[in-house]
Amino acid sequence: MKIALVLPGSIWYAPYVRIYTRILDEQKVDYSIISWNREGDDKAEGFQYNVRCENGHGSAGLNAYRGYIRFIKHTVRIQGYDKLIVFGPQMTCLLSQFLLLNYRHRFMIDYRDLSIEQKPGFKQLFSLMLRFSCVNVISSPGFKRVLPKGHTYYLSHNFDVDAVRRALYEGTADKPGDNPITVLTIGGIRDYSSNIEVVKALANKDGFRIQFVGKGGAAAQLKAYADEHHIHNIEFEGYYPKEKEAEYVKAATFLNIFYPRIITHDTALSNRFYNSLIFKRPMIVTKDTAQGDYVEKYGVGVAVKDCCQLNEKLAEFLLTDPEKYKQRCNELLRIFLKDQEGFERKMVDFIFNL
Repeated sequence: MKIALVLPGSIWYAPYVRIYTRILDEQKVDYSIISWNREGDDKAEGFQYNVRCENGHGSAGLNAYRGYIRFIKHTVRIQGYDKLIVFGPQMTCLLSQFLLLNYRHRFMIDYRDLSIEQKPGFKQLFSLMLRFSCVNVISSPGFKRVLPKGHTYYLSHNFDVDAVRRALYEGTADKPGDNPITVLTIGGIRDYSSNIEVVKALANKDGFRIQFVGKGGAAAQLKAYADEHHIHNIEFEGYYPKEKEAEYVKAATFLNIFYPRIITHDTALSNRFYNSLIFKRPMIVTKDTAQGDYVEKYGVGVAVKDCCQLNEKLAEFLLTDPEKYKQRCNELLRIFLKDQEGFERKMVDFIFNL
């Protein structure tokens, strides 16, 4: 058995691929990752399309995708894979003819972000691909609101199962001191409009520290704003190796996941969402979204419509009983772990039976 995992872009932006590689390693299956090293800083792994996007990871146009699609088809043909795992609706649609001709009922779709399948024409095509795939995987129950009905969707959360089990059975690091209260945004720094609200709400507030760690199109804009307005309690770090992510999270007081109200963000559960639960660092999320609903139901952070008086809301949350807060995090993690175990059984079934 030989399987290819086909990513839409860089490995750095796809930590979820490790959910699959762990299972494939455990099952001793031969596999390769096919990726697009868009910014030129991914470590060499698998088969990489090394054509850079000069304006950043999110700047790839249709012509650039055409080159990557040719690279994928060539690699798959030469390597002779038995099955494919295709990540993202855009890759599924762009590879649709190739998949239907060569891998009908021999591919999986992993869906973690809304994309071109929400546009007229592509909706019908993506629905067709869902019908001819073996297994359809989503990373948030919120996606069921926008995906075609009549299909079975398996839920695969964006977390490391071993890290979740350690958090449940061994506990997590003690909570850091709250002086200053550190609000961390880590990973892809893509949205300016929501992040700037957080910055403005906490700028030069006594007892608060704002930290951005990661890369993305909005990072430079946020830094320019901070410099222009002489914000002294803000820090920026760019690229970081993923193995250091836990260190940054443990050193924070809150994780910032405040997003704008658009359907792509309303329905998703982010990597930071899970890190918040695993490391017991409460999160800041947008109210009336998939993340906001979980936060309000389980009391694991602060859900806000806007950032007005954000500093006061954060200080108030820190008065929460820490042990009860940890228990609520673990209750939610146990539910998610059960989802993950069901997904893993289906994944093994796909490898050996379907």
